[in-house]
Amino acid sequence: MNEAAAKKTGTTSAAEPLYARVHKELVGRIAAGLYPVGSLMPTEAELAGEFETSRFTVREALRTLTDEGYVERRQGMGTRVLSMRPQGGYAQSFESLQELLQIALDTFLVVLGHQEVVLDAELAAHVGGAAGERWIRVDGMRWTAPGGRPLCFIQSFVPMRFAELVPEFADCQGPFFALLEERSRETIEEVQQDIQAVAMPGEISRQLGLAAGSYSLQLLRRYITTRGTLIATFNWHPANQMTYKMRIRRERHTQD
Repeated sequence: MNEAAAKKTGTTSAAEPLYARVHKELVGRIAAGLYPVGSLMPTEAELAGEFETSRFTVREALRTLTDEGYVERRQGMGTRVLSMRPQGGYAQSFESLQELLQIALDTFLVVLGHQEVVLDAELAAHVGGAAGERWIRVDGMRWTAPGGRPLCFIQSFVPMRFAELVPEFADCQGPFFALLEERSRETIEEVQQDIQAVAMPGEISRQLGLAAGSYSLQLLRRYITTRGTLIATFNWHPANQMTYKMRIRRERHTQD
């Protein structure tokens, strides 16, 4: 395979994959201040052209930068530099369902199993159901990539009206809410999110390889349609490895 062909396929004659070489070059540019903190990096297409490789290769390099905390990526807004040094954790932010969908596509979810549960009063209040209702709980682990590192343990709660769709979760490419919305024709009106620091249940801390009683940053999201909850998900992130970012802008009022 010649050099040009190797670049197009994302491989090189050396043992190091091309995406890793692109990643190393981008890290050097960030550290040198060529891409200052707060600035936008070149687009995937621009970087692919510069490095004479595929956008897939560039995307892998940018995904690694994101995992390391150098940058954040937003659908329609590009890749913004967050730090000149690796942060050693996982940062997440979103302002739209499309960006939340992109987060799911940029990571890797393994479904561990599902079972029917009966909601008690506390759980019903969390997921938006009624005490005594039967729902389906789906357990899974989200990873940075196949063979990567674990990001969080996820428990999803699905109303029984979607019971026939739950077996499809195991092969779902993307977030569960997108599958349910498409197949049910129930449009998501809003997403409600609660964030709190809580101790992990023993079974969840074991799945993440952590000591019993380890603290988590728990993100609970409820996806709401006109019929009620489409799906509710508990995302259990190790507390010392997760940063949730948001921007608040002052609304500008103009005078007549």
